[in-house]
Amino acid sequence: MTDNSPNHDLLHTAQTIGVVLTSASALAYASGYFVLRARAHALGTDPGFTLVDQAYVFAGFRFAVNALIALLVIAPVLVLSRAIGRRVSRIGSRALRFALESFATLVLTALTFASFLTLEVSGILVRDRPLSSALDRAILGEGRLGVLVFLGATYAAAVSVLWTRARYLAVGPADTPTRILALIATLQLILLPWQHGVFFADRTARRLARVPAGVTDVSPPVWLLDRGADRASLIARSTAGKLTLITVKVDALDGIPVTRVAPITEVVGTGGAQ
Repeated sequence: MTDNSPNHDLLHTAQTIGVVLTSASALAYASGYFVLRARAHALGTDPGFTLVDQAYVFAGFRFAVNALIALLVIAPVLVLSRAIGRRVSRIGSRALRFALESFATLVLTALTFASFLTLEVSGILVRDRPLSSALDRAILGEGRLGVLVFLGATYAAAVSVLWTRARYLAVGPADTPTRILALIATLQLILLPWQHGVFFADRTARRLARVPAGVTDVSPPVWLLDRGADRASLIARSTAGKLTLITVKVDALDGIPVTRVAPITEVVGTGGAQ
C-alpha cells in the first residue's frame, strides 16, 4: 500500500534534494580536479596533487558557473540549431536526411578531436622559444582566443548531449548512430573542464618576500604559482636570466610573507620586475 501522506512526500522530496546536491558536489569536485590538472599541465607546474583537496571544490564550482554563463551566451545558437535539426528530421528523402545527419556527426567528431589539441600543450613557462603565439598568450590569460575556444567547446558538448537525448527518445539506445553520439557527448563533457582549466584557471602569481631556504642559483624575486598539500611550485629567473620552475616542500614557505599578487604574464614578460 502506497503512503501518500504529506510527511512521506516531504521525506521523498528531501531525499531527492539530497541526492541532487550530493551528485552536484561530486561532479564539481571531479571537474575541479580536471581543471587544476589542466592548468598544471599547461604551465608545467607540479604542486603535488592529492585525492582530497578543498581547492578542487572551488575550482569545480567556478567551472560550473562559467559553463552556465557560456550556455547562456550560446543559447540563441542552440535554439537555432535545434530548429534546423527539427527541420532536417522532417525531410521526406531518407537518403538526404541520412547524408545531412552523417555530415553533422562528422563535424562534431572533428570538433572533438580538435579539443584534444589543448591536451598537447604543456610546460609553456619553461619553453626555449618565446611565448609569442596566440595560443600561448591565451593560456597565460591574454586575448580572447580562450573565450572563443571555451564557447565552442560548450556549444559542441551541448549539441552532442541534446542530439543524443533526442535520438535516444526516438529510436532507443540500440541504434548505432545513437551510440556514436553518446560517445562523442561523453568525450566532450570530459574535455570541457580541461578546456576551462587551460584557459581560465587562476593566472596569478604571488611574490615572496625572500627566497625560500634550499632554493639556489636564482635571482630574486621568487613567485609562488601553486601550493598543494605537500609541495609548492615557484617561478623565478636563474642567475643566467632564464625562467625557471622550482618545486619545494610547503614547509619551506612557512613564515615567508607574500608581498604582491600579479598576473603571470607580467612575471614572465618582465622577469618579476618591480
